Amino acid sequence: MTGIFLLFLESSISVGLIAAGLILLTPFLNKRYAAKWKYWVWIFLSVRLIIPFEVTDAFLQTKTQNMELEKDNAAVVPRQPVSLRRIVVEMPAQVTAPITMQFSAGSARVTLLDLAAVIWLLGSLAFLAVHLVSYLLFKRQVRTAGIVIEESDVQLLLAQLQQELNIKSDVCAVEFPGASSPMMTGFLKPVLILPQKQYCPRQLYFILKHELVHLKRRDVSIKLLFAAANAVHWFNPLIWMMQKEAVIDMELSCDECVTRGADYAVREAYAETLLATLHERCTRGNRFLTRFYSEKQIMKMRFRNILERSGKKRGIFILIATVFLTAVLGIQTGYSAAKENAEGISDLPAEQSTVASLAADKLGADYPPVDSTVTDVLENTGTVPSAEEEAAGQDSVLERTKLLVFFKEGEAEEKRAELVTEDGYFIYLPEGDWRQAGSGEWTGVVNEQVRLWVTHFENEAIEAVSEEIAADGYVVPEYGDLTKLQGDMIYKVRLYVFEGDVWGVFYCFPSEAEEGWGMELPVIADTFGLWTAAESGHIF
Repeated sequence: MTGIFLLFLESSISVGLIAAGLILLTPFLNKRYAAKWKYWVWIFLSVRLIIPFEVTDAFLQTKTQNMELEKDNAAVVPRQPVSLRRIVVEMPAQVTAPITMQFSAGSARVTLLDLAAVIWLLGSLAFLAVHLVSYLLFKRQVRTAGIVIEESDVQLLLAQLQQELNIKSDVCAVEFPGASSPMMTGFLKPVLILPQKQYCPRQLYFILKHELVHLKRRDVSIKLLFAAANAVHWFNPLIWMMQKEAVIDMELSCDECVTRGADYAVREAYAETLLATLHERCTRGNRFLTRFYSEKQIMKMRFRNILERSGKKRGIFILIATVFLTAVLGIQTGYSAAKENAEGISDLPAEQSTVASLAADKLGADYPPVDSTVTDVLENTGTVPSAEEEAAGQDSVLERTKLLVFFKEGEAEEKRAELVTEDGYFIYLPEGDWRQAGSGEWTGVVNEQVRLWVTHFENEAIEAVSEEIAADGYVVPEYGDLTKLQGDMIYKVRLYVFEGDVWGVFYCFPSEAEEGWGMELPVIADTFGLWTAAESGHIF
């Protein structure tokens, strides 16, 4: 469930930023563009919030395919950096750290992220339950106290407007004393609710036409869409603001439909009908109803929109721009959980994993096989070799330095790392932080207890290596690399497999330095890769 929560959180942030921009531009947009276009934008964004479709994988796959096709068709492909990665917001280690919670049947390990996901789900269900119960209670009151309108003039006018608007659905008109405004309700069977009040023929015409336009456009169902988006993203105040603005634009666009093609006198008469309702009592409306009367501030906006003499432009550009921005932000933003376990090593399981489970569980998830092909060089160095270099068997181009990003207590820290090459492999170490203590072994400059070394298990199967490591006291934690606790020191190992050989990147640090070195060393271990002597002339 945490994965779903993070997916919705990603869409909530990206859509919330777009909604905030549109709300800030509302005074300008309302003067130049018809309200229906912004209304369609809110509908699209609401769908995006409810169905957080992932465009990143398809986008990156298309880019990769295009690069491969370009490389096949061209004699020489210029060397260029790869910039297909998303901007990933790393979740703080404290959020993903397991918390042991005691229950009668035993203990369960959950994280703050798990708790946040549960709270999110419960909040969404509570939001929907409150509004659905309110809606059902209102419908029950209408069925109990409402009186079906059988007056010939009302039914005749209703039939004429249905024919004019090409509405074939049967509409039941009900007079309800508890209604503070004319309204339309019903997802499947539409019901037009009128207050217990006498209206003149002109007022009745505009009121019925307004509510029937809502019915024709299925605005009641769209209000359900807005409410569902608000329920899923109840924690985001920007989505609350978006939902309120969407309802306003729904009424503005409905007014535009009612007065479309009408002269100024008709629009003035329609505005006077709205004005006559200003003294009415405005109660809090249900999210699943349309209302002829709104709050006074919204009514003022509707007056200006109705009586505006100058024509407004089509706003299809706004809709297209919003779709584009939504896609771009969906590609560029994302979340990932921290790999390192932030809790004490003392919480690791007491029993050691067997060889088979250790190899099967960890290699498939955290330790992909290392291969000195173009694909792995692309992942490790972020550069693309030329076609000539591939033909010559020179499989990689290594940068002398690269920028490493570490996340410590939720804050990103950047360090420039220097390429270090040994017999058959390379790794990047932050400049000035390490000194070599021997072949394939380095110690921290500031703290000599911090060590990193690489071991080559030549001609050994992963099962045998796993047995050896497990016998040495290493266990499989819930997160991160294989780990063992020895005194106040924490030891970890990252395993890589290449053509039957196994490589191990070992590192250790004091337990009190877990929020420091414990965050840096796994990132350094990620830079490990294999290389050949032919690549020595291709380091830049």
